[in-house]
Amino acid sequence: MKIKSLLTVFTLVTLFTLTACNNKDISSSRAFDTIGAYLNEKPEFESTTLTLGKKKLRMRKDSLQIEQYKTLEKGGYLEFEDENSKKKWLSKDSIWNVTIKLAEKAHPYVIDQKNDKVTVKTILYTLGDSSNLQLNNNSKKSATASVMLNKEYTPFIALAKDKNPNTKFITKKFKLRYSETTGWSVN
Repeated sequence: MKIKSLLTVFTLVTLFTLTACNNKDISSSRAFDTIGAYLNEKPEFESTTLTLGKKKLRMRKDSLQIEQYKTLEKGGYLEFEDENSKKKWLSKDSIWNVTIKLAEKAHPYVIDQKNDKVTVKTILYTLGDSSNLQLNNNSKKSATASVMLNKEYTPFIALAKDKNPNTKFITKKFKLRYSETTGWSVN
């Protein structure tokens, strides 16, 4: 009876040790899940700064910027107040006076807001397929994973330039570290 209980305890300790050793080994699916959890906590994005409040824009010279603001207003992301245009004396261009305000629909894209300046997200990056993951084990406690992040444009992309306009994705490297208490995590 004592031998059976000792054998059972020995078997359980051996199984526990083997699973603990297997947790130290990183697979591509575990690396993909770790990076996915990290991106849920700290999403990757590009941003631009937008100035709110009173603006004076020239109808011809700033026509592209005016069109961008009007597109955002039609989408419900910006609101205009005190709209009027004035023709300057002896000028070919007229002035558009407007007060630009941020609408409630823009809230999910706002990163930072200080007085009349707002930083908004222009491109969101989401994790691509797990088949595009490249994993390099540096040691038993560190690894480097390269993944593809797909671009998702926000309505505010009209206000900024895309840094990589000829691709629909970017490739990013993440350093992974193993800790006895937390397991694998992005460093």
